[in-house]
Amino acid sequence: MGSLSTVIRVDVGPRGVGKTSLLRASQLAAEADGFVTVWVTAGDGPLLDALTVEFGELARTWTITARNLVTAAINSLTLSIGPVNISGSALTSTTEQPMRGPGRALQDLLRTATTAAVESGASGLVVFIDEIQAADATSLRSLAYAWQHMQSEDASLRAACFTAGLSHSQEVISRAASFAERFDYQRLTNLTDEASIEALSTPSERSGVTWSTDALRAAHTTSANYPYFVQVIGNETWKAAGYPTAGGILTKAHVDAARIAFSELQLNFFGSRWNAATDGEQRFLVAMARNGGVDVRRRDIADALGVETTAISMTRASLLAKGLIEDRTRGKLSFTAPGFTEYILVEVLDEGET
Repeated sequence: MGSLSTVIRVDVGPRGVGKTSLLRASQLAAEADGFVTVWVTAGDGPLLDALTVEFGELARTWTITARNLVTAAINSLTLSIGPVNISGSALTSTTEQPMRGPGRALQDLLRTATTAAVESGASGLVVFIDEIQAADATSLRSLAYAWQHMQSEDASLRAACFTAGLSHSQEVISRAASFAERFDYQRLTNLTDEASIEALSTPSERSGVTWSTDALRAAHTTSANYPYFVQVIGNETWKAAGYPTAGGILTKAHVDAARIAFSELQLNFFGSRWNAATDGEQRFLVAMARNGGVDVRRRDIADALGVETTAISMTRASLLAKGLIEDRTRGKLSFTAPGFTEYILVEVLDEGET
């Protein structure tokens, strides 16, 4: 696979497009290729603490020599960021470690762990980080510095880092580390028509079940190409058909029956999002909905609220962090799930069908 440590991959997109599923699939693929993997989810305490714990657990599986080397690197990192409690782990070292910056200390840990992994017979080491937009600034900066140093000093190291986060992840990472070229951002969006149809038809075909043409068209239309909705309408159609066996056919009638359950789930889905917003955020969302909900200019939102554009910055940032909106193009905001505009206008405001 060649050199793996050039940049950090970041898959970004709204909730519901399958970022975590894709990241898990990448982890399984890496393990199938013989790589040792580490998985952490950012947001529950400092990211470096979480990485330290996971590397400590990983070191348990290696030889005493390798374990001691990794332990020493962990101790150096924990000294740079403060103590971390790893219950049940024998992470002690008789060698005093010099104080180093967390970026350099993390680089040492990655280098030591990757070397230990390769010497144990693995192909290398891959780190997976989910919800990277929730990571603390110090950890993000340290990760960026570590990879920057590795790029020039450990170019042949068989290590890689794949991450996933919400649409504003690049904004968060750039605030923590200005040298954002160490990160390779890939935007995940809704599916294409072809991909949605394939996602609906392929699983059933594997079971010997087919869709009628009008049923597949109806399910595809209902999904609006949103990955989560594709999953829901496909599952509900399968249930409405009585969990068919090989030779079965999913019909338009099955989809029509599935739409009833789908609508209820969709209302709950939108309702939970609406209720997650504060009063001020809900006013912001209403302003967006009344402006179409897609590629809405911040100026138009501010005008609808009767304030200057600078006055909505904190609300915008909070809604981005909650995954309710995304900044697809500079200065223009969109709802992250199709149908949310209609939900606000019809269910919340009772302004009738749009």
